[in-house]
Amino acid sequence: MKITKQLQDLEMKLTKEKKTKFLKSLIFYLTFNLLLTGCSKSIENKLIGVWQIDYVEFNDQNISTVPVDEKYTMKLVKENNKKQFSIDGVKGSWLLDDSLLLFENIPESKTYIDSMFVVNDINGNSTIVLQNGNQKIATIKDGLVIPTKVTYKMKVISVNLDQLILQIDGDLHTYNKVN
Repeated sequence: MKITKQLQDLEMKLTKEKKTKFLKSLIFYLTFNLLLTGCSKSIENKLIGVWQIDYVEFNDQNISTVPVDEKYTMKLVKENNKKQFSIDGVKGSWLLDDSLLLFENIPESKTYIDSMFVVNDINGNSTIVLQNGNQKIATIKDGLVIPTKVTYKMKVISVNLDQLILQIDGDLHTYNKVN
């Protein structure tokens, strides 16, 4: 009888310890997840606005101030959960994925097609692919021409209320906030 009671007490103690460990783990996970989500949204909110290029620090450590007549502005907006960018008339959507800032758009262009081929899927559906060299320009599917979107990737090095530093192809581009 005494042994049974001791076993029950031990079992209760182990169960309480497991619950306590589980709760601690759960609280840690939720707090960490909340911090990550909050930080990501905070960075996203800091990115919104109009930025003007100031200078570029190249891979070889040379720094070049952008001449006044070559400065451009980059506008990042978020309206109704739609994130849009515009840079000197080029418009598209943007996305922040960890520290990567992705711009996606369909470039306005007039491109010659030098090859066209048909792609069949396992179900017998066909798509016509239009290319110039190795670059896919568009596809034709179900009678519709679907242009290929272009994605530009930049790494956010730092952002605050006044300055944004992006790494593009290894070079650091520094922008100042206009508004």
